[in-house]
Amino acid sequence: MDEKERLERKALAFFLRLYNRKFDAKYRLYKKRERPDFEVKDHITGKVIGVEISHIFHDKKEAMMFLGRDPSHIHGIITAQDHVDVLERVLHKKAEKMKSYPFEGPVMLVLRDFSQIFDTTILYNPKLGLKIPKSDYKEIWYLSRSKPIQKWDKLVRLR
Repeated sequence: MDEKERLERKALAFFLRLYNRKFDAKYRLYKKRERPDFEVKDHITGKVIGVEISHIFHDKKEAMMFLGRDPSHIHGIITAQDHVDVLERVLHKKAEKMKSYPFEGPVMLVLRDFSQIFDTTILYNPKLGLKIPKSDYKEIWYLSRSKPIQKWDKLVRLR
């Protein structure tokens, strides 16, 4: 299993824990795929849903720092607007990719945000103007950490 798959599986585990708790469901990993990344199945209803995972990093340097490939602890200034712009770019990119997914059922997109500065509050700031593009995803979820504990425990539905 490569690093990308390990990150995706971790994100899926955090997401399913929160999603199942929120909706009293029993979704579990059913199958690893390419597009979408996973199929999950509710063991009570038998319903199968595709899940696409995407990680939000401000840029390559931030990603390398989080993944232990850049020993520096200093990153340039990142504003809330910069972060929302990155989030929107990822949403647009994923919306385009979704058009070519060879999957018959509904697909959810999960965005796991690694920012240690920003959390779910940026989603609700009208000055930042987060725009969710139209897409074929059944639902879009934003996963982030609470502060200061840093647990992956914030799950917000964007659409």
